[in-house]
Amino acid sequence: MKASAGSGKTFNLARKYITLLFRKSDRAAYRHILAVTFTNKATDEMKSRILRELYILSTDPGSSGYLKWFIPEMFPAEELASVAPGDIVRELPGKPGERITEESLKESAREMLCNILHDYSAFSVSTIDRFFQQTLKAFSREIGQFSSYQVELDRKMLIRETVDRILDSLTEDSPDLLRWLTDCAMEQVEKGERYNLDQRLGDMAERLKSDAYRDIVEESGIDEALVYSYSNLRKIREMCGSVISSYIKRVRDAAEAALAAIDRCGVQVSDFYRSFPKVLYTYKEAREGEALKLPSGFLSRAGDPGLWFPKAKSRDLIAVTSGLEDSFRDFCILFGDDFRVYNTARLIRAQLYELGVAADIEREFDAVLKERNVLGIDDSNLLLKNIIDGSDAPFVYEKIGVRYENFLLDEFQDTSVIQWENFRPLLENSDSQNHENLIVGDVKQSIYRWRGSRWQLLQESLEKEFSSCRTTVLDSNFRSLRNIVEFNNDFFGYASELMDAVYGGQEATVSGIYSDVSQKVASRSSEGGLVEVSFCSGEAQTDIVLRTVRRLVASGAGYGDIAVLVRNNSSGAEVAGSLIRNSVPVITDDSLKVKSSSVVRRLVSIMAYMDNPLNTVGSYLAGDMKTWPDGGYRSLPDLCESLIRSLRAADEEAFDADTAYVQSFVDCVIDYSSMNGNSLHDFLSYWEGVNPDISSPTLGDAVRIITVHKSKGLDFRYVIFPFAETVRLYRPSNVWCCPDFGGTALEGAGKGLFDVTLSESSGETLFSGDFRREKLLQYIDNINIFYVALTRAVKGMYIIAGNPSRKFLASVDNPVPECSDMSHILYAYLRNRGIRAGFRSVEEEDGRVSVSYRLGEIPVSQEGRKVPRQPGHLPASYPSFALNPEAGEDGGPVRTRLILSTENVDYFSEDGSPGLYSSGRLRGIILHKILSSVRVAEDLGRAVSDAVAAGLLDRDEAADAEAFLSSKIASVSALGWFAADGSRILNESPVIDTDGRVYRPDRVILHNDGRVTVIDYKFGSRDNSYRRQVLKYADIWRRKGHPDVSAYIWYVMSDSPEIVTA
Repeated sequence: MKASAGSGKTFNLARKYITLLFRKSDRAAYRHILAVTFTNKATDEMKSRILRELYILSTDPGSSGYLKWFIPEMFPAEELASVAPGDIVRELPGKPGERITEESLKESAREMLCNILHDYSAFSVSTIDRFFQQTLKAFSREIGQFSSYQVELDRKMLIRETVDRILDSLTEDSPDLLRWLTDCAMEQVEKGERYNLDQRLGDMAERLKSDAYRDIVEESGIDEALVYSYSNLRKIREMCGSVISSYIKRVRDAAEAALAAIDRCGVQVSDFYRSFPKVLYTYKEAREGEALKLPSGFLSRAGDPGLWFPKAKSRDLIAVTSGLEDSFRDFCILFGDDFRVYNTARLIRAQLYELGVAADIEREFDAVLKERNVLGIDDSNLLLKNIIDGSDAPFVYEKIGVRYENFLLDEFQDTSVIQWENFRPLLENSDSQNHENLIVGDVKQSIYRWRGSRWQLLQESLEKEFSSCRTTVLDSNFRSLRNIVEFNNDFFGYASELMDAVYGGQEATVSGIYSDVSQKVASRSSEGGLVEVSFCSGEAQTDIVLRTVRRLVASGAGYGDIAVLVRNNSSGAEVAGSLIRNSVPVITDDSLKVKSSSVVRRLVSIMAYMDNPLNTVGSYLAGDMKTWPDGGYRSLPDLCESLIRSLRAADEEAFDADTAYVQSFVDCVIDYSSMNGNSLHDFLSYWEGVNPDISSPTLGDAVRIITVHKSKGLDFRYVIFPFAETVRLYRPSNVWCCPDFGGTALEGAGKGLFDVTLSESSGETLFSGDFRREKLLQYIDNINIFYVALTRAVKGMYIIAGNPSRKFLASVDNPVPECSDMSHILYAYLRNRGIRAGFRSVEEEDGRVSVSYRLGEIPVSQEGRKVPRQPGHLPASYPSFALNPEAGEDGGPVRTRLILSTENVDYFSEDGSPGLYSSGRLRGIILHKILSSVRVAEDLGRAVSDAVAAGLLDRDEAADAEAFLSSKIASVSALGWFAADGSRILNESPVIDTDGRVYRPDRVILHNDGRVTVIDYKFGSRDNSYRRQVLKYADIWRRKGHPDVSAYIWYVMSDSPEIVTA
């Protein structure tokens, strides 16, 4: 099943799971169905969807979207024709031949739901990694591990320990390794380059343990022990050195011969057009350590004597220089195939020393795993493949103790080759027994190639390997409004064709992948939605993000309705910093780095000074501290706590501003010390190599900042996508390559793998084919990233990009513009097809916006909007009190303090009875929250039920609250505040004043005749300050263009609304 963004993939996966349950006679059918997703969040969503739909079918089948799959006559005739017969349930388990009714369906669904809930551990919906780990546990003996082994997610930590062990082993007992690394270091020193052995080994270990390396080893079938042996690498090194020396000598000789020929002709280099042969002097003096470059200018003229001289002298000079052609040709020939072999030899020789430690890295890495009794998460798939390779499915099932008949695989485009090879025997076994399986994916959303995913499995391999495979395309978009869907249909069709043209290949690869991009609009909303694209100066982008957030909030959106998608964490940190400085609440798990805090950096510097008193920076920073740890700390967390309290005393304002960062740093210290001990020096070494994120609190109403990769599978009412120019079509990158040396001077090097930086210059090496292949794959990666970003929005999408380069603008009207990033393609689309697609050019007040296009208007309807519950959240700091009265003014050690919970100060009423409803203040807060969820009087029951579900009220209190508020609403019925008359209601919707301050009136009614009524609820006694507050609200709405504004303060407890007039 090919499922484009927003096409109802989860709906169909859950539907397939449920119909499989009902089509089996086994009460424990769920034990034999395995649904696999790729993230824990997707797993939770899938489980929740299945259980929720079973509950609906067991209580009210008529309200289930799945009912027609049980009662096919409910299908529209034209839709039923396209449904596969096997997708419809014709009879219920245990009731053969009986017609399915809603009552019989309720009974069966109730039984199935109970069975699953009472046997929940056998309800097999899992991430692919979790399933493989569970399977691998059954083979712990075969992999040489104790059954109690743990999975280590931090591969970098394992690699650091591996490198440390290699360096510790550099003694006379390992002479080959010692001599090899010594030679490596000496070569770098002779070149005058900096050399950090620790870092170089760590980088190589990272690359050798990558999924990309393991994949190409499997594909190429090389013998690593032979290829990376010291003897073989020395042979390759000598061969590369010989190729380089020989080539440079030939170039020098050819350059010298050409210059001599010029002299013999009796002309000067200056007589030539722009003295182009003067480059020969450079090549005449070429040395081995230099990197020779392609003499493009010389090569473009040397082959045509008509281009040698200025036109005025050409006829006379050509006559006397006819003998130069052979000399020039001999020089030019050297920059063909020989030049590519020379460049390849230089690239290979530069990394041979590091490749020489591959075997040592593998050996020590395995030793670390054994000693710690852990397995790296990335190694598990390969171990499992080696175990089950060639085995049949019954062997696997026997080991894991369960047999699966049906498989539902989600996000198949993100599957790696090794994961597929591990799954394939199980699917082949199921298919051979005529069981149904469902594989869902979308190549357009394949954005995890760097993690080993292979979209070709879905695009090409699946149908070849399973002849009975039937492909279904979900072609309707249930997520986004019309303008967004139609824009994406048109833009990505254009972009994929243009990218094929920019790439210049013979096959339409990108446009082939996007052949199914066009979707139908499933939304029946009268709103069209908004697409807005702005091009501006780079430094203005965060300001435009802020302005857009404020515009949306002013139009009725909540902060929680808005998401800012970014390409990388550095862009996210920039946006987060801007919004936070302007008092916009933010949620981000990716973009705020602990190390970006000045307080944390100071804290670490002081710890470094304690570890090494010669650290002058730490010494300077420690000078302002009022107190100093006595050195008798029992653990790293104790030391950290002591330093934090001293720093806070020195600069309380700066400390409180960075509380979240400091808390995250303390978490890192605790996590490290619990696993690795309390060595300060070792912790500081560890800290240098990590860059942890802040775990921000999940506030109910805050702007979400998230990377495009983490946004996949999510949707947001409004999406802002700044820094679109960071989605570049191609970036030079390191790729493992297996070059073919056949027929070249390097043929004797044999078959090997080399980690090569592929760039435009790779065209002049034997890696040119690898470069073209990687370029195409990156094109697909990056249009896919853009596709994921632009398909998250429900109602409105704002794309912001830097101004295009002059080079691009000069070519934008060409049939194939010179595009280097996705924003260029977007600009070309808007310029060439934007007006036809319905976009209009917009004049922006901000002079920094050079071009802005808009399609549609901001949807402002509040219908169907979920009112987020606002969880209580603690301020930055609360007063603390010592458990030990003798602790002193500083409160004593951290373990002797209590945190005062001010939220429960009046938990008990005056007569001593406990409970939230016993306090007058808290009772008012609860009633206020209930009213904030009421738009019309009929909403009161639901709002009270929500308060019960949230734990704010018990059942008895709920009945009292509903009766009380019902009477109060009835008492103001003459004013029409809660009437269902079609007026637009804004409950606690923020409004922004011209000074940037945000206000939240309790209730604003926008009447159909243009009047506006502003109401603020009060549950206490009268206070003049309330009048000023409500007058401020009314004034803002008048300045928003509503002349007829009435303002009320409703003292709910006294039944008397007070009209407030200016």
